[in-house]
Amino acid sequence: MLPAWQNARTHGATLEEATTNAREVLGLLIDSARRHGEPIPEPQRKFSGNLRVRLPASLHERLAREAEREGVSLNQWIAVKLAS
Repeated sequence: MLPAWQNARTHGATLEEATTNAREVLGLLIDSARRHGEPIPEPQRKFSGNLRVRLPASLHERLAREAEREGVSLNQWIAVKLAS
């Protein structure tokens, strides 16, 4: 599936064949969009919600203690701080 073009799909007997087919279909879609003056969709990025951050040990400790005082997980405490 090519997410930027929601109805575009291709397949292959192997991963390599499917990848080759997807590239071919994508090329055809881009050529068609250009010929018809249609916009070419931007690639869609998906985010997992996972983020690894390295902190100084003193900051890690301070945040952990704040979270404990508030009765929430460190992860939740950091998310709240980042959102504000």
